[in-house]
Amino acid sequence: MHTVNVRRFQQQRNWMALKASGKHKSPNKMQNSAKIAIVGANFAGLTVAINLPRRYQVSVVDRHPYFEFLPNIHELLSGVKKVKSLRLNRKRLIERAGHQFVEDTVTTIDPVKKRIYTSARRKLPFDYCVVATGGVNDTLGISGAARFGMPFKTVADCQRIGQLMKRIIRRDRRVSLVIVGGGLEGIEALGEILRRYRRYPRLEVHLVEKKQRLLNRVPAGIDRDLRKTCQSFNVRFHTSSRVTKLARDKVWLSSGRKLMADAIIWTGGAAPTRLLRKSGLTHNAADWVAVNEFLQSTSCDSIFVAGDAADIPDLKSKQAYHAMDMGELVAANIKSLIAGEELKTLRLSSRPKIISFGDIQTYVVLGSIAVASPLLAGLKEAIFQAVMTKFDPPRGISSVVNLYGRTSESLFNLTLPALLSMFSLRQLTNLRILT
Repeated sequence: MHTVNVRRFQQQRNWMALKASGKHKSPNKMQNSAKIAIVGANFAGLTVAINLPRRYQVSVVDRHPYFEFLPNIHELLSGVKKVKSLRLNRKRLIERAGHQFVEDTVTTIDPVKKRIYTSARRKLPFDYCVVATGGVNDTLGISGAARFGMPFKTVADCQRIGQLMKRIIRRDRRVSLVIVGGGLEGIEALGEILRRYRRYPRLEVHLVEKKQRLLNRVPAGIDRDLRKTCQSFNVRFHTSSRVTKLARDKVWLSSGRKLMADAIIWTGGAAPTRLLRKSGLTHNAADWVAVNEFLQSTSCDSIFVAGDAADIPDLKSKQAYHAMDMGELVAANIKSLIAGEELKTLRLSSRPKIISFGDIQTYVVLGSIAVASPLLAGLKEAIFQAVMTKFDPPRGISSVVNLYGRTSESLFNLTLPALLSMFSLRQLTNLRILT
């Protein structure tokens, strides 16, 4: 990575080149006329938007009308959360910040002409562009995965899975569910399935993970604890085993085993959007955008990248708070560039990772230590409530109604059941340290 001094030298050289071309805007002239385009409006993009001053001409483009709180979408499978509780209206949030929301699909970003092109034939000019596109479902090139595996990436995805589970569980025969992926998404999906359906004796769940253990990037004690916990339920783990092929009702494994499936939940990870390669921001379709320590694209100073789209070598598993941290940094650096000030560097913060396993167990991970207790579930809910309120503070009728709906749902679907459950009460003192 370049040092700050080298970067400032390059910035000055770029200013001189722009001035010579007649397209130069001095920092003072850009203070009120800077055009900023933000592509994508979930955690990273929305954070950038609400941290930019109203005096800039900011356009936020996303093809969906709703911000979605993705870390809690697994709770749709059990009915603990409803769709409306996990969504916020992007247009309302962005306009309240003093900016423009454009509901459209970006087809190309032109770093040379500094324009964004959309499927509705819009051409949006920019002085600075923020790419916060996130990722798309990664089927890993496995035959049948795109057609028969149910993705686990959005509110709509999990809503469909929840509705399917309601239908198939009523069948008067054994029901087989296959979850592909033993990472965070797969484990939390399994937890919610067990929260709602563990008392259905005809349900059989198979979880397939190519690594040797579940949740490979957290302390190994969690893998052992999950396996021990699931001995009480009809759950089978197939670790060190890859999926080689999917059909409508079958999953083939590298071990040679074939699993029958009434439903297949696919949690195979995320892949870059095609927009990145099409816009020349990456060389290969499988690459994320290379960035410097200021979160600028290494190929174009006027383009910043935040969230999953940014290739951060030291950050193997991005969380929502990482995206928000990056969004704040990008907003600060855009303001610094416009003001002609020094840029700030990315500093990765370390916060506890909270992994929920339905109402059965919750793990809080910090470094090599994990703490396990069902009562820790309140921490994840508190983060959900805090972040949603940060994005949508109660300043109007819609915000107040949303806040009331979220807190009421939390009270009746999570807090009261936990307090009234004899299982949870018995676990009151059962807080364990896993290493």
